[in-house]
Amino acid sequence: MKGLTAGYRLSPVGRIRQRLPIAPETADVECRRCGVVCQKVIHPQRCLEQSCPFLYAREAFGRRYAGCMHGVFASEIDVESLERARRRRLGFGSVRAVREPLPICPSAVERAYENREEPLGCVNPEFHELPDRPAFRVLVNDSR
Repeated sequence: MKGLTAGYRLSPVGRIRQRLPIAPETADVECRRCGVVCQKVIHPQRCLEQSCPFLYAREAFGRRYAGCMHGVFASEIDVESLERARRRRLGFGSVRAVREPLPICPSAVERAYENREEPLGCVNPEFHELPDRPAFRVLVNDSR
């Protein structure tokens, strides 16, 4: 019986209620289908600039930290460091997304090892579709 319910949570009555995730799914925030590694990233500096309603701040250890209420990025960032970096030319930079960005999120796709790209281009072009940009798809209806 133990092997049958492995990875499932039982309700008080003993019925299987929901499947627990074994490993976190990263298919929607990372693509490794070819030699190029693509990841969706968030720009927390722009979250602060656009006064994102889902950005929170908390005090700990005498410092103020900011994070995302929806968990789009998992790290909490020191607000003082974020403000200091904002005054520099390059800014704070990006943070890796851990879940699909919301339409309001200032997101982008960063690519590593671009020299490994296939001769015909990206093998997963749908990955580069971001929630704040319209999707581009070509549909062929060959009804001969």
